[in-house]
Amino acid sequence: MHKEQSSKFFLKWIVSLFLLLSGASALIYQVLWVRLLSLSIGSTSVSISIVLAVFFLGLGLGSYYAGALIDRFKNALKIYIVAETIIALSALVLLPTLLNLDYFISFVPIVETGIWLKFFIVTLLLFIPTFFIGTTFPLLMAVAIRHKSELRERLAHFYAFNSVGAVAGVLCSGVYLIPYFGLDGTMYIAVFINILIALIGILFYNRISTFDSANTLSLETKQDRVKPNNKALVVLFVTGLAAIATEVGWMKFLIIYTGSTIYGFSFILAMFLTGLSIGSFVAKLPIFSKINTQKTIFFGLILLALSLIGARMGLGVFPEFYEQLNSFDVSPFIYRWSKYLAMFLILLPPTVIFGALFPITLKYYTNDTNRAYDYVGRAYALNIAAGVIGSVIAGFWIIPHYSTDFLLTAIAIFVLLSSLVFIKSIKIKRAVLVWSGFGSFILFLSFYGVHVDYRKMIKIVIERNNKYVPQNAKLNIQYLKEGQTGIIGLHSYENTPCIVKLSNNGMNESWIDTCNPNNMVLSEFLLAQIALMLNPNANDAFVLGYGGATTVRAMGMSELRSIDVVELDEAVIEAVKTLYSGRLPTDSDSRVNIKINDARNSLLISNKVYDIIVSQPSHPWLMGASNIMNKDFFEIAKSRLSKGGVNGQWVPLFKIDIATLKGIIKAYTSTFEHVVSFVNVSTRDFLMFGSNEPIVISYEAVKKQMQNPMTRAVLHENGIKEPEDIMEFFALSREELVLISANAETATDKNLLTETFLSKYQEREDNSFDTLGFLRKHFSHDVKSYLRN
Repeated sequence: MHKEQSSKFFLKWIVSLFLLLSGASALIYQVLWVRLLSLSIGSTSVSISIVLAVFFLGLGLGSYYAGALIDRFKNALKIYIVAETIIALSALVLLPTLLNLDYFISFVPIVETGIWLKFFIVTLLLFIPTFFIGTTFPLLMAVAIRHKSELRERLAHFYAFNSVGAVAGVLCSGVYLIPYFGLDGTMYIAVFINILIALIGILFYNRISTFDSANTLSLETKQDRVKPNNKALVVLFVTGLAAIATEVGWMKFLIIYTGSTIYGFSFILAMFLTGLSIGSFVAKLPIFSKINTQKTIFFGLILLALSLIGARMGLGVFPEFYEQLNSFDVSPFIYRWSKYLAMFLILLPPTVIFGALFPITLKYYTNDTNRAYDYVGRAYALNIAAGVIGSVIAGFWIIPHYSTDFLLTAIAIFVLLSSLVFIKSIKIKRAVLVWSGFGSFILFLSFYGVHVDYRKMIKIVIERNNKYVPQNAKLNIQYLKEGQTGIIGLHSYENTPCIVKLSNNGMNESWIDTCNPNNMVLSEFLLAQIALMLNPNANDAFVLGYGGATTVRAMGMSELRSIDVVELDEAVIEAVKTLYSGRLPTDSDSRVNIKINDARNSLLISNKVYDIIVSQPSHPWLMGASNIMNKDFFEIAKSRLSKGGVNGQWVPLFKIDIATLKGIIKAYTSTFEHVVSFVNVSTRDFLMFGSNEPIVISYEAVKKQMQNPMTRAVLHENGIKEPEDIMEFFALSREELVLISANAETATDKNLLTETFLSKYQEREDNSFDTLGFLRKHFSHDVKSYLRN
């Protein structure tokens, strides 16, 4: 008897270890594959959604067919060991393909709107590892659950450990592994985890299989089998859809406060998964074995609907909390973790209920059948499929066409209505009256409770990020829309009503003077104008980012034949149109061709060669920005330049540290054989220009370009009247740039340097955020070696 108990204890905890490790590796793979594939198929929300949809599709199919694998090969443990091995090997083989997918994509005629072709390519790449990741949970259920009495407690226990592993995976990958080991190093760690699981399984195979064979599942006849409770499928579908849809909405809202960084994304996802883990442990409590399961699910769904409305209301009052927090003089550590704690407490009730309902409903669905693994696999697959549907509905339909607030409210009501499935079977007097009471209260809160107000939220973030604006200056928000990359907005101040600032999630991206068309953002203007001066015979230009239209308009002040512009978020275009009576300021220029896509992807799939390519991406520390501010992107841009073509790269010095700046400089100078740089000290903007041919600054070409009436008007507005005034912005030559960045780590696709510097370099004694001071210390202003008459 003691030996049997010891064996059961060992089996329970060895399987718990397997689930913990496999949950961690699965989330690490998810983070890595999303980032790696965004490099080649694009970082738009559509492209990222394709990768996530394929990932969950593989999981769902693997889970669904796990039972068939067991029926055919009989030994669940052996299948599991093979599955973990296949996951490791396929991920390992896949890594070089994903790292070099840029090269292969350039030969495939993918068009920007080729969603189904992208879906096919991603499915081709990820199907094998994701399929076998999906089999792991039901396979281990077949190994570990052998008695009807174990079903409820062990389902909850194992799901909890799998969820804890997922939390560890997402936090470790985003905060530690990727910053310190890069994308490739982190992939090797995930592969090692799968191999470790397989080796442990082999090492203890005899001990586990001995226990396994001593408790073999009984062979069932058709007469013996009990039909599953199909009402549970409704709950699994509803909760799966609701969980992922609300996660999308919560992420969209909270990322504004955490910052759209790899750290912000990791922490918000970890909060969600932590709630699920806690809920799974709650479901293990003995009290749930004493309560009628149908009643538990019925009231669980009602409480879930109530908690979802409560979370929406919590998010609605979060701006006030954030505003109060900003008014306190506290350390950055206290400030950051107070913010995260408040977010976690808001999300905790609904995520705990989601986590508890899943194993309870799974147990109800299996109906104490001996074929638990088969039913777990099917139910898990349905839950995952519903999640995919939820993410698509939320991301592509409800949020863009309605709002996040509408999404969160609609999902709560949807969950409430699903509880009606059990109203006739819970055997409670006046059940309809009970449901009506709860339903009325929830509906009352839905309409009259605090709502999510993006305008109030963005206002607070803008005020925090604009400390130099006079305190008595009244903020006027003129436009807000939930775009694909964030909340796109336009705002101005009462004391400067003509200066309208374009922002994304409250962070300034550009500004437009609606009263004076000659008053433009000088750095964005010079990005185009200096490129034109360096290549006066240019015919075709490519501009990364439309923004406030300054760079595109500056390109138009030339004899260029074509100007191709790629903007990531269509909401940016719509915002600018509101300032010009529904038109763009470049609409009258037939040479300008605007596409909504990821710029890196556009350059990859295009065979067109350009004489000028200039890049003005968003802030480099934001998620996805590192894709277009590293050596790999610079190489792509270089490959699309004509002989003598010029590339221009804008690097903002705001909120970027010296070590990261040096990494970007090293990436640029190691790509282009010839480089010059300019700095606008007043706006803290750094411009680099590279070419595959020697760079010559022709005094006559500069003078001719400045004689263009439109160019001259803008330059005069900024006090620039002679070519010598332009030369005053010259900073460092390529040789000097190489020297100051000699000891830096090169920014690449693998290390995501501009996004992960907070982990790697923040504590270094020789590092700081005084990037302008660092550059000024090395200024030479030696432009004479480049000048020609």
